[in-house]
Amino acid sequence: MLLQNKNAVVHGAAGAIGSTVAKALAAEGATVFLAGRTLATLDLVAKEIVAAGGTAHTAEVDALDEAAVEAHAVAVAEQAGSIDISFNAVGVDHVQEIPLTELSLDDFSVPITTYTTTQFLTATAAARQMVRQGRGVIVTLSSTASRVTMGANGFGAACSAVEGLTRQLAGELGPQGIRVVCVRPDALPESVGHGSHTRAVWGRVAERMGLPPQQVYDAPGVPGAVLGRFPTLAEVADVVTFVASDRASGMSATVLNVSCGAVLD
Repeated sequence: MLLQNKNAVVHGAAGAIGSTVAKALAAEGATVFLAGRTLATLDLVAKEIVAAGGTAHTAEVDALDEAAVEAHAVAVAEQAGSIDISFNAVGVDHVQEIPLTELSLDDFSVPITTYTTTQFLTATAAARQMVRQGRGVIVTLSSTASRVTMGANGFGAACSAVEGLTRQLAGELGPQGIRVVCVRPDALPESVGHGSHTRAVWGRVAERMGLPPQQVYDAPGVPGAVLGRFPTLAEVADVVTFVASDRASGMSATVLNVSCGAVLD
């Protein structure tokens, strides 16, 4: 197993990406600490992990609350003895596909404030524990919105900021033996069926385009994508799992393109 005897904290662990990643980490031997705002949904994910032979713990944590995030990191480190892996999959509803000249300041700012704040808080809280250990891996989450030229609005700016944060943290923490890597998937249509905020985001896009929402949800992929399709949740989880393992020990300060070739590096 790639992650035997590792302890992993997953924020947004009840969501589409978070739950898939948590299960993948547990399947590779990690003890996973599931954090999110709703304990009931976290417990359902934990039950699935335990039923599959893994180990999981849950905690109600608002990943935008600095004190709560810090307290949880300290508690996990004390309980488990270390935090070896930190991953944040927190997502929020936001506006896309409106010309910037018509977008309100609030609609532009919400994703920037939310995504950068939560990634900063969870990454730095984990880093403070990892510095004491002299090891650890922090995996941040972006999207191809960081690379597109139209339609991503504040979410695109937020993703660019998270990628910049990743590089800065990697530079600061590398001498401490800590790696920081960002994973950049494209849209994940599967997440709609998991109750993700993407249903609302894409639903509004479909309405503006005059299309049935399901037609947007079922789109096969971005035109021009090298593989001609969207990535799957499992593919994203596999990349996170690999990056978190010692097999990727030479990787840091980078962004991994998991877009099926929708954007090129």
